[in-house]
Amino acid sequence: MDPTLIYSLMITISLLYLLMFFIQRINRYSGKARKAVIGLTGFLTSAVIVRAVETFEKLTKGEEIRPVIYVIYSFAILGLMVMVTWYVRFLEEEYLFIIQHQKKPSENGGGEKLIGAYIISGARSRIVDLINMIKELNAPILIFTRSPDFYKDLGENVRVVWITQASEEGIAPTKLHVIQEYAIRFAKENSYAVIIIDCLEYLLIYNEFPSVFKFLVNLKDHLLMLNSALVLAVDEKALEPRQYTLLLNEFEPL
Repeated sequence: MDPTLIYSLMITISLLYLLMFFIQRINRYSGKARKAVIGLTGFLTSAVIVRAVETFEKLTKGEEIRPVIYVIYSFAILGLMVMVTWYVRFLEEEYLFIIQHQKKPSENGGGEKLIGAYIISGARSRIVDLINMIKELNAPILIFTRSPDFYKDLGENVRVVWITQASEEGIAPTKLHVIQEYAIRFAKENSYAVIIIDCLEYLLIYNEFPSVFKFLVNLKDHLLMLNSALVLAVDEKALEPRQYTLLLNEFEPL
């Protein structure tokens, strides 16, 4: 088989794989990230079509490939490079250095603090990494969780609240207003507090998503006015795509 044909087939398959990868992720992002993914998808589509036409002509040994094919393909590749570099710059500004961009000086001179609303997707170990990072900033932390033992011995500045239906020692998942009042009171009593909610899936078992979403947005607004931070830990696989998109509209990925 002609080596150039093998090369053309491999490039086409690789571009098609990238195209499917980004198409599946369009609805997972919002704002600039979504625009970057849409741009990449558009240029990848052009590149895949051109490469497919070129490969087909080689397979069928048709007429010589027209120069316009090369022109379109060149512009598609150029567009891909521009979108990739733009996306990397966006990541550097919004994600890789998100703590530095959202920090404010502490009133008592104890360093800088985290402010804003963020979302963490995936393993719970990422939350521990976040907590260790926040602890270096000497920020008071309040965690609402289904697994209080997981957060034992993290320091005096970490308070854990058990969300449970089975014990009076915690707060019932149906009492969203109690959770909100507890978090707001903690933020008022502790400057630059960080509130972490690690029980979203459990809350959704006892409450409809609109109610939980309204609760999260209201809590976010209250905490922002108090110069505090709200961090939401979620397993995106447990949510519907539309629900996860709504959360991304209010919470920055961390």
